[in-house]
Parts: sequence; C-alpha cells; structure tokens
Amino acid sequence: MILSFFDILKFECGNPSEYGFSKTYFLSSVSDKVRVVDSEEAALKIRNRGVLIKVENYPIGFELIRGFEGKESIFLLDLSEILKSSGGKRASIIKRMRNFSRMCIKYKVAFAMASFAEEEAEMRTSDELVHIGFLIGLNRGEGKEALSKIKEILE
Repeated sequence: MILSFFDILKFECGNPSEYGFSKTYFLSSVSDKVRVVDSEEAALKIRNRGVLIKVENYPIGFELIRGFEGKESIFLLDLSEILKSSGGKRASIIKRMRNFSRMCIKYKVAFAMASFAEEEAEMRTSDELVHIGFLIGLNRGEGKEALSKIKEILE
C-alpha cells in the first residue's frame, strides 16, 4: 500500500509534490476543520465534530485520550513547535509530544502531524517530517501514518 502524505501550511505554496506531499492544505482555507483548544474539557466537547484538534501543551490525561477512542475527530501534532524552538524549550516540547503520541498509540487513538510552515524557507519534505517524528518516539510506519491521516478530515 502506498501512502499519500499531506501537510498544512500557514502560507500559500505552489507545488507540494516537490516536497513529497500529495497535497498541501492552507490553514486559511481549512481553518473550520482545524481547532486549537487550551484544555482537555474543550477537546472532549468537540470530539465528534470530525475536526483536527490540537490541544495546547499535549496533556496526557487518561480521560482525554480514552475519550477519543472511536471518535470522528483526530488529534493534531504541530511540528512547527519543535522546528521553531531550541534548547530546553525544544526538549520539553519533544517530551510532551512523545508522551502524548505514546498514549494515543497505546489506546489506538488517531493522530496526525503537520508542519504549519509560515514561509517557504520553513518547508520540510515529507521524509524530514517523518524523521522529526523519530524525535518524538515514532517509528517510520507511525510517522508515515500520521502524515497520511490529515486527508480523513480535510477532504
């Protein structure tokens, strides 16, 4: 099975195929399907709406993760947080994402990841994003699956 890879960008880009993506989505055109919430309670309220949900600080609450089992919405990991940080802050973000993704995998809860690049200089290839997935503890298959999940919600 050949996987198609997708990314979400904060700017309009010409040709996504040169970066290894089947399609890129622009945040301005899919903002109704991408939600950023600041609490577990807010995420649980919209778990049946078929959206990509980024929960600030990636909490690993048992109720949050188990509350998404079999639901329409998918968690979203924003890889720009890793790419734009350094030092101790980067290590902290990687640790939170690692713990969050491990809980999702353990309880078979779907999650996706995207770069949210703001300009072409911040663009990464699909292989680079899979390798960033290694930093948060994903194996190659898990990283590729996370890059292919976005289509489920956005199309």
